Parts: sequence; structure tokens; C-alpha cells
Amino acid sequence: MEKEYNNSLSVYVHVPFCMSKCPYCAFYSRVATDDDISLYLEALSREIEWWSSFFPKGRIGAKTLYIGGGTPTLFSAYQWERLISILDHRLDLSLGCEISVEANPGSITKEHLRLWNDWGLTRVSLGVQSLHNDELKWLGRAHDSDTARKALTQIKDAGFDLSADLLFGLSGQSMRKWYDSLSGVLQYGVDHLSLYQLMLESGTPWGERPPEGVFNGYPHYRFAQWYLSHKGLDQYEVASFSRQGKWCRHNIAYWYQKNVLALGPSAWGYFNGVRYWNHKNFSDYLIATESEEGATAGFECLEEEKKIREAVILATRTKWGVSLNNFYNKFNRKILDSILSELSEIPKDLFSKEELRVALSAKGMRVGNAIWERIV
Repeated sequence: MEKEYNNSLSVYVHVPFCMSKCPYCAFYSRVATDDDISLYLEALSREIEWWSSFFPKGRIGAKTLYIGGGTPTLFSAYQWERLISILDHRLDLSLGCEISVEANPGSITKEHLRLWNDWGLTRVSLGVQSLHNDELKWLGRAHDSDTARKALTQIKDAGFDLSADLLFGLSGQSMRKWYDSLSGVLQYGVDHLSLYQLMLESGTPWGERPPEGVFNGYPHYRFAQWYLSHKGLDQYEVASFSRQGKWCRHNIAYWYQKNVLALGPSAWGYFNGVRYWNHKNFSDYLIATESEEGATAGFECLEEEKKIREAVILATRTKWGVSLNNFYNKFNRKILDSILSELSEIPKDLFSKEELRVALSAKGMRVGNAIWERIV
């Protein structure tokens, strides 16, 4: 799997707009006006033009393209046509390119699906979060269960690979309700599931004033591992489950430190050991795209040991883990051996039993954070 990305570039586009701000969300977004969206699209065009000057013939080859947010489905059909035109002008979307977009049930339309089909988009990731109305209301989501079910049906009927996000650890979320959401989305032909523990992060309303009833979702996560494996979905990453061959190739690029070109406010990318990030504030981003330095606000050159430790942590998020042959060819053997020695002190049942590969078992993925803290 890792070899597939050795000579590729992935592109991420951040759409920083939402209908309203969920109290738990730490991603940068703002409530938008049509004027804001127009300004954003013009700035994005300038940013991608700036980046294209560093590539042969001004064309940026992409193996994967991911449009996230925020809520990309807040864009009207006209605004989507403009976005597609901007991306097509400078991106060379190679044959077989995985093109993904995030969508919300309350804002996706048949017109979106038609435009995406015409463009060649392949994956739609739908922010379902739950199929219980009381949980959706508690989360502050703008859709209900019926709206989510309708969107799931429309996306699958349109012929896209269908991914859904679900949250666990919610107030009042019994194991039965968690099972209902898991089994419910599977009924609509979901190819991929992303499951996240509700996190109360600093800088969010709930991070500052935690709601009552949030709990450690370990039992829910463990149940999902067991249940989804019996339903034909393989856990290929700590939070990700998919049918065979339907994993998100874009995310795998992150987990194996492949080059990622990031566009849009607050987006961060990675090039050959250098991590960079864009201006987060919307106004600052707009102004920066008019400068000779593009939209970047800062960068970090990873020193050798930090880069290797990060590579091990990211790779062990996936079922493929650390290929010893590949890592020894790529990294300093002495540093890598030191890290592997640290891992050898961890109970053996937390790792899968594979020669020449270090990967977490299902049990290991349940306690991944404790393992990674050993090698940060």
C-alpha cells in the first residue's frame, strides 16, 4: 500500500463555511454570505495560481483531491461550477484520481450530485453523526434522521462511493442506540465509515463549558470493531473502516507522510519533510493570497528523529503499519532501532503477528494513544 504513493501528490482544499457552528467542532469555519464565498473563490484561484508557478508547465499533478470543511455543500450550483473551473485550470487530475468531497445531509442537493457526476468525483463523505434525532439535536446538527437517510439514498443511487461519519460517547447514547446508527447506515450501502469519539477540545464552546453526560466510549468503539468486521468492513485505520479496496486513499497519503498540497484558510500541508500552514483568519487569508509569498503563515522543518518518530506513529494508525524493509531504506537505522526497542516493551497482544512489519492489533488500536505517547 505504501509504495502506491511514493511518486504522488495529494491536494486538500478547505472550504471554511458552515450554516452554523457546532459546539464541539475545532475546525476553522464561519457562517458565510454570498459575498464571502465569492471572495474566497477569488482568493483560492490566486493561491492555486501561486503554487502552480513551482510546477512544470504550471500544472499540478494530483493522485487524490479532497474538498473538506466546513460544509462544501453550502455552495450553490453556480459556486460549485466556479470552484471546479478553478481546480481544473491548474490541477492535472490523472486517470484514476480519487476525488472526494465532504457533504452535510441538510445541504446536499440533486444538483450537487449531477455536477459531481459530470466532473468525475468519486467519493462523498456524509456527516451523518447519528441516526437518532435526540442525539442530533443535542449535538446542534442542522439535520434530522430522515434527512440523513434521504441523503444516503441519493448519494448511493447517484453511483458514488459512499462514506459516513458517526460520533460516539454522546450523552444518553446507549449501546442499543449506537448499534442502531451503525446498522442503519449500513442498510444504505455505505462503503466506508469514519467513527470518532466526541472530543471536547479547547477553543470550542463545549471545550470551555463541557456538557453533561459525555463519557468514555471505549465499549462503543470495541463493539464497532467486532460488529463491522462481521459486516464485511475492515478496520484499516484507527477511526476508519471500509469494504475491500474502498479505503480513503487521500488519508493514507497523510499517514505515510506523502506530499500534500493544502489550499484554503487554516489548511496545512507537507512537502519533503517540511510542514506548512496557511493563515487561519479569513481576512488574513484573503490578503495573503495577494502577496508574493502566497497564503502560507508559517512552516516547520522536521529534524530527523522527530520526522522518524512521527512516521512510526502515523504508520501504526493503519493496519499496514511500519514496513521494516521500507522504513530501513528510508530512515536512519540507529534511530529507527531505538524506537522499535521502545515498542518492544509493550505487551505483544497489542500488535499483529507479522514478520518484517510492526502494526497494531484490534486491541492495540483501542489503546493507540497510550502506545504513541511512548514514542512521541
